[in-house]
Amino acid sequence: MSLPQDLTDDERKVLLQALREPLVDRDPMVIGVCMRLCGRRLLQRAGSAAAANGWRGSPHAFVLTREGWSLLKAERRRAPVLRVG
Repeated sequence: MSLPQDLTDDERKVLLQALREPLVDRDPMVIGVCMRLCGRRLLQRAGSAAAANGWRGSPHAFVLTREGWSLLKAERRRAPVLRVG
């Protein structure tokens, strides 16, 4: 599994975007980052599995994998919690 410190700022931004919604951006820079993250098994194409689960969006969209979700979850736990009061 990739380590959080191995991610570039662009990769981290794309993963956080994918956490909110599937990525359907057609910007070549974003597609390049998505393909790198697919190679690291942190993102995947939505494809037929998403359609079989009822999602009607583009099969060419990128979504988080379990590894990508786990990486973001681990990174979130590592961040200090802001205490108020």
